[in-house]
Amino acid sequence: MMLKVIFVIFNIFLLCFKEVYSYDAAVLIEKNKKESFLKGNLDKKIASIKWEKVIKKSKSPLYWEKVDDPSEIPEIEVLNITKLFNNSLNIKSLDRSVTVNNIHYPEISHYVPNGYVSDNQKFLTTSLRTISKLRFCDGKNFQYKCADGILNVDLNLLSTEEFSFNSRFSLQSISSRGTEFGEQSTLGFKIAKSLTPNWSFAFGGENIIHLDKDIDLGRNFYLISSTYKKLGSFNKDNQSILFINAGIGSDFYGYKGNGFLWKTPCLGKPNLTGDEDNNCSWGPIGSIALAANDRITFINEWFGYSYGSGVSIKPFKERSIIFSLYATDFIKGFPKYAAEHCPRKKCDPRFYGNISVSF
Repeated sequence: MMLKVIFVIFNIFLLCFKEVYSYDAAVLIEKNKKESFLKGNLDKKIASIKWEKVIKKSKSPLYWEKVDDPSEIPEIEVLNITKLFNNSLNIKSLDRSVTVNNIHYPEISHYVPNGYVSDNQKFLTTSLRTISKLRFCDGKNFQYKCADGILNVDLNLLSTEEFSFNSRFSLQSISSRGTEFGEQSTLGFKIAKSLTPNWSFAFGGENIIHLDKDIDLGRNFYLISSTYKKLGSFNKDNQSILFINAGIGSDFYGYKGNGFLWKTPCLGKPNLTGDEDNNCSWGPIGSIALAANDRITFINEWFGYSYGSGVSIKPFKERSIIFSLYATDFIKGFPKYAAEHCPRKKCDPRFYGNISVSF
């Protein structure tokens, strides 16, 4: 009898536990369903939110101090942002020398012209070219009978930021040796255009119009382009720069073996390379110059008649006076055609130099 009572009580306990468990399970399932529903909707809402990155800026407070003497106010160096980040330079020409951001540099070539637009801050550049010995002269360097010189006057007639037109007067007879002083004079010109901040181009001619019949300098037309490469620190005022001139030229520039490109009318006599139809030869010309700063440049140039290597200096920082000295014909047998006009078919080293002043 006792066992039946215990069995009935145990079954009643199991039945109650089952009902409680079933209710808790149902509640748990319902809760999970609600949480899943809320989470899904929350994810969609979060995904639809437009996020914006906000940087909190804090400003340092300004502290003012009253001073009685203005000289006590410390000077603040203002950085020239344009100079630091602008990769181009403003390069203009003063005949064979140049200005860089209004700072006068020495020559970047001598016989080879450059393609830069003329500096409108100057209207006149005079240069005196001296030659230690003419190639055909049988004598020593700097002997009176062999030495020679030419006076060039470059006049800036029209100049803008991107275009210039110059005239050129050349005087070959600067002594009374054989000809009177002031004879053997010529006229030339140069038209220059800035194409990009780094490239310029010029078309011109030297000794094109002969003012007498004794000129022996040739009628020398040219097409020349110029560019540069900055070296070293960009924020220096007197930067190191590599200058390059490259182009073609006629007559003196297309002399003998260098005149292999083509022929065009010489536009007059006398000349150096004219054939029976008075057509003159054209050939390549060029130069490369390393400006260590605004005081000195090292130059190599090829101008058809010969080549030259030298140095150009600006001795006075605030003056536009340039001195240059070059050597030529110092490589034996080069160019081959040079020996045709040297005494005993043997060329000796010669020198040429220049003094120029701009106004």
